[in-house]
Amino acid sequence: MDKNLKGQIAKLPASPGIYKFFDQENHLLYVGKSVQVKKRVSSYFTNHKLGPKTDLLVSKIKNVQYVKVFSEFEALLLESELIRTNKPFFNVIAKDDKSPIYIQITGKEVPLITTARKIKKTRSVFAKGPFPSAKNTREILRIIRKIFPYCHHQNPKKPCLYVHLGLCPYPWSNKNVQEDYLKVIAKIKKLLSGKTKELTRELKEEMKSLAKDEKFEQASTVKKQIGMLESLTTTYHAPEEFLKSLTLVDDAAMQKNSSLASVLSMPEPPERIECYDISNISGKHATGSMVVFVNGQSAKDQYRRFRIKFINTPNDLEMLREVLIRRFKNDWPKPDLIIIDGGKGQLSLALSVLSRLKLKIPTISLAKKFEEIYAWNKVLAVSLPKESPARQLAQQIRDEAHRFAISYHRHLRSKAFISS
Repeated sequence: MDKNLKGQIAKLPASPGIYKFFDQENHLLYVGKSVQVKKRVSSYFTNHKLGPKTDLLVSKIKNVQYVKVFSEFEALLLESELIRTNKPFFNVIAKDDKSPIYIQITGKEVPLITTARKIKKTRSVFAKGPFPSAKNTREILRIIRKIFPYCHHQNPKKPCLYVHLGLCPYPWSNKNVQEDYLKVIAKIKKLLSGKTKELTRELKEEMKSLAKDEKFEQASTVKKQIGMLESLTTTYHAPEEFLKSLTLVDDAAMQKNSSLASVLSMPEPPERIECYDISNISGKHATGSMVVFVNGQSAKDQYRRFRIKFINTPNDLEMLREVLIRRFKNDWPKPDLIIIDGGKGQLSLALSVLSRLKLKIPTISLAKKFEEIYAWNKVLAVSLPKESPARQLAQQIRDEAHRFAISYHRHLRSKAFISS
């Protein structure tokens, strides 16, 4: 690998996006996607068992470009759009069939969602695509099915496996289920068409209506769908938006970071934010996490995890104290802002540790119940609306610290179970 290419790979983000490989003449060779672009691209040059086609591709790569996105779903759709419009040579020869593949919805009484190589252009057929491969298309449908269970089974007398897994509503069972299923299909069409903001708004209205009618079980199902949809798309952007503005993710991150600085009365946006969380069950296999965001975006290569050494009882405050003391014994870059998962108690503990270590670092805590921010420089808690960019960033960082702590905690539990 030449020095120029090595330098390009070193600058790739460890976040969701698409990557593009170019040859010496700057011809587009291949478009791919990944939830961690840097890790995926690096694997092409470190894995020596790729196969003859991929080996040939790697030998021709002289330039790498990327586009960040907000979610896996956006990466799938953007990859599909770039392959469809550019037809890169190595994507074309890797296709699992000669013809493009589409997602189609057919049928009036019981619409079925399937894939097809050729689409009949009629009003009764909804089609989205073409997508670059059957694998890519299956990934999109797998994601959608988790949110909105749908049917692709054409035998009304025999329920398929997906019915038993809760991933198909079996619309053939009765008229009421069939009517509800038609509403689900309308939602899936909006999702595939990129109308996620409109869809989320409608789901929230539906949830309120169900709760008002005391249909709490159905309202709970819709609430879960909203959560999964928001987790999937974050703030959804269609492929065209990323192509118009290649720095869309960076711009959004900087805007959120500036908003957080403004809310906290900081003179300038924090460059490095560290967030801490504790995970344990009755004090056993307790772990602490430190996640790092730089300029509003996660820097996974700087994450750190701590196995609690000195506390074996369920005391989150003392565990947090241990993690902070151990962290600041290391010669790591100092944060411009610290976020603690918790409320007033966690904030007070963190501030006392920093004072003892003679460190003056702006610190806040974020309590899950009401999502209120407790800050080092404010007497009262700061309550922000859901749409606040500052709140969204603080929640994103806190949730990432929580996820990272739990993943290590589960790892330790599994390791202990296997060795017992």
